[in-house]
Amino acid sequence: RHVMMGASQIDRFGNQNISCIGDWEQPARQLLGVRGAPVNTLNNPVSYWIPRHSPRVFVERVDMVCGVGYDRAEAAGPSATRFHRIPRVVSDLGVFDFATPDRSMRLASLHPGVTVEMVQEATGFRLPVPADVPYTREPTAAELALIREVIDPSGTRNREVRA
Repeated sequence: RHVMMGASQIDRFGNQNISCIGDWEQPARQLLGVRGAPVNTLNNPVSYWIPRHSPRVFVERVDMVCGVGYDRAEAAGPSATRFHRIPRVVSDLGVFDFATPDRSMRLASLHPGVTVEMVQEATGFRLPVPADVPYTREPTAAELALIREVIDPSGTRNREVRA
């Protein structure tokens, strides 16, 4: 199975936080809690959907690790890395992967109308950018019809996805 999760914070290695903002002993904000994130990230491929790309979400270091990133999985050893994989992070600005020598996040594609500078400005850590970044494929007319008429005819997606 391929798990899709959100993230209140995510760092360059894919460590994800959905539990709290600030020190966990006395957080500034209490969020969902850890839930099944650690087990999911160690036992299944996990991608992330982040609807509002900002330096508050794409952070240098998450306040609490809920979803395990590449650096922490590697430090824990073979039992943690056996099934660990983060194929993609998708935000409202682009698509990201971890196809770098140190398994840190890099820009894989830009959504139409977005620039590399916009992504870098909205990211709280140094983001590797390939020399030639492609644009994300736009949905076909048939895919748009499926989304608009079958999957989400009431337009609920508009609360999360900017036009």
